[in-house]
Amino acid sequence: MAQENELVTLDPRGGSTHEDTGIAPRPHSLDGLVIGLLSNNKPNSELLLRDVADLVKQQYEVKEVVEANKGSHRIPAPAEIITDLAERCDVVITATAE
Repeated sequence: MAQENELVTLDPRGGSTHEDTGIAPRPHSLDGLVIGLLSNNKPNSELLLRDVADLVKQQYEVKEVVEANKGSHRIPAPAEIITDLAERCDVVITATAE
């Protein structure tokens, strides 16, 4: 007698314990603001972020650009980096590149 094959599917998406708080308020302009760049350390991510910052600086009078690298795309940024960027920057841009 033939046995039925059982097909098992797994959902690779991880669950989240974080509450959805929506998007952060956006400034009306970037003039005079400090822009943070948070790299995930993937190849070319810092170059991509610098290019984005250059484009932003063409349109706005940015006060300063602060760069940070979280060290790995596999894990969240350490709390010290998030705290530093939150204290020093008005807006933070993050990106992934290959």
